[in-house]
Amino acid sequence: MEQKPWIGRQYDRAEGYVADHEEEARQSAVLDCGREVYALLPKGLPALKIRFHGLFMIAPLPLLIVCVIFLPLSGFLGEWEVNVTTLGISAFCLIMLAGLFRVILFMLNNRDMFPRKYFVTLGPEGLAMHFNRIHFPGTDPHVALAWKEIESVQRATALFLPALLIGRLRVPALNIASRQGTPVVIPLHGKPDELEREFKAMETLIRQRMRG
Repeated sequence: MEQKPWIGRQYDRAEGYVADHEEEARQSAVLDCGREVYALLPKGLPALKIRFHGLFMIAPLPLLIVCVIFLPLSGFLGEWEVNVTTLGISAFCLIMLAGLFRVILFMLNNRDMFPRKYFVTLGPEGLAMHFNRIHFPGTDPHVALAWKEIESVQRATALFLPALLIGRLRVPALNIASRQGTPVVIPLHGKPDELEREFKAMETLIRQRMRG
């Protein structure tokens, strides 16, 4: 399928703005990038691009997490008895596990290693997804819909693989369906009041453009 020319223009505008306004991106999922272009971010989810040096630094941590979990698990499934020593080892492993997760989250906040590259853009011409195929298994992560193609805007849940890093598989999402084909999906994660605020802001923008 031939890519619509406005998709790249929207993304270039939004990408530059998001990169220069990290604090704003932490606070809101809806960023006004100027020239009637908005970035709709998957706020609260680790949907980040991994640069080589980021991958190099974070790669050992999942292996360490597996080792820390495996040690007490294999011990108690084997010949370990429940005593002060084994409980102490288990407690130490839990502390290490919590520390490793904190290190991962700290590293994910480093935009030099893990920049924000994946989001949905909204502009005068329509909506476009800019995600990776691993994010939405089995569906097109680059769906683009012109305003005249949109049929409905609904809240739902979506399968979003990066959410596994925060212990979830399906997350709340805004589903923008077309009359034909795959919908545009905007996943979010957060407290109920935050989700309500972000979803309402997105819905208002989208419905204004649909009526437009």
